[in-house]
Amino acid sequence: MIDSEKYAAATIVARRDLAPDLWVIRLRPEIELPYRPGQYVTIGLPQNGRMIERPYSICSAPTEPDIELFIERVPEGELSEPLYALGVGAEMVVRRRTKGLFLKDAPVVDQPHMLVATVTGIAPFVSLMRTLATRARAGEWSAVPVTALQGASRSEEFGYAEELTALDAEFPWFTYVPTVSRPWDDPSWEGEHGRVEDVVRKYADATGMRAGHGAVYLCGHPGMIAGARAIMRRRGFDDKEIREEQYWPD
Repeated sequence: MIDSEKYAAATIVARRDLAPDLWVIRLRPEIELPYRPGQYVTIGLPQNGRMIERPYSICSAPTEPDIELFIERVPEGELSEPLYALGVGAEMVVRRRTKGLFLKDAPVVDQPHMLVATVTGIAPFVSLMRTLATRARAGEWSAVPVTALQGASRSEEFGYAEELTALDAEFPWFTYVPTVSRPWDDPSWEGEHGRVEDVVRKYADATGMRAGHGAVYLCGHPGMIAGARAIMRRRGFDDKEIREEQYWPD
């Protein structure tokens, strides 16, 4: 029996597969579920008599009717394995409240922004960029430079590359830079090579980021976060100026 005070039902209304271990789903909860960019929703499935839950950062913008999630299949993952088997029309539960403080203060007025992510860590930044793009088209936002850096092993893992590249072309204030760390597995790739933290300094220099002038947001792999944080610390940024969201403990 599902606790209706904690949970609400949600239905998968769309699914997009990217790689054997990566996919995107859109959920339609039976309730209104307000959130802001940078927050996460907790979803669950009953397994062996108990509810298995995990939090996932939301990709969709708050104005969208459905909740979009970018999910990685973890080998023998208690939730991701059964989630992977679900197609359009399948149901799960969602917690009745979204949570999270990441991106709470974004965007910072009159400062360049650097958004750094590994693979599914791009999720909160997609939500933010969709929101900023809508505001910019309506003339409701005074644009500041925003650079999004995303690292992955291979280009098939860039689940939002087409969308972010289109935003890059539309808005002169936005730059999207994907980089692959295993180019030998991706011979047609013509973009940046190396881990995403390897290109952080290059693009921080290009956007004029300096201590006291620049908003840094890191999301995803804890190793990337530690490396990118160290780079920005060497540029004079203190820990309070570097916002981060790790997807699992270091």
